[in-house]
Amino acid sequence: MLAINIIFAGFVLTLNGFSLIEKAKIDQKVKGAINLTVGVLIAVNAILQTIIAGGMVDSPYQMMHFGFAAAMWLFSVNYLILGFHVFLKAESYKAFGLFSAFASIVSFIFAVEAVIAGGWLFIVLWFMWAVLWLQSFLTMTLEIKWAGKLSAAILIINGVISTFLPGMLMVLGVL
Repeated sequence: MLAINIIFAGFVLTLNGFSLIEKAKIDQKVKGAINLTVGVLIAVNAILQTIIAGGMVDSPYQMMHFGFAAAMWLFSVNYLILGFHVFLKAESYKAFGLFSAFASIVSFIFAVEAVIAGGWLFIVLWFMWAVLWLQSFLTMTLEIKWAGKLSAAILIINGVISTFLPGMLMVLGVL
């Protein structure tokens, strides 16, 4: 489930990045619909992953599955909030920015936990996601201009490197 979720997350991150590039001319309603759709799909899988992890009492893999569920919840809520902002034609994206601050803190904590556990791939992924969400907080809530200029690139890079590629490698059995 994680692999499929992050493949979809990769698509949406990349789409959201391209939507910030003026020449790309991404329709905002379509962007909102895609964010909501992927948010719902990932939420369903997050519920299933949480149930699986909860049933793994005394298993050494329980915390790993809760970590996967946490990633799914962060991405799901992220896309749902962003999709609703688009559909409601929100004048401000500060609520999304505040969620991004929360997601960034959680991601940094999981990155540190991955350092302790020794999983280099998860260190990189959680750190990239933490930077992604920190940038959204700085741009949308604090309205820091230099962070906004990096938004498209950070979204596209994360969409490809931290989600789509790992997801495809998981599906192919390489990871």
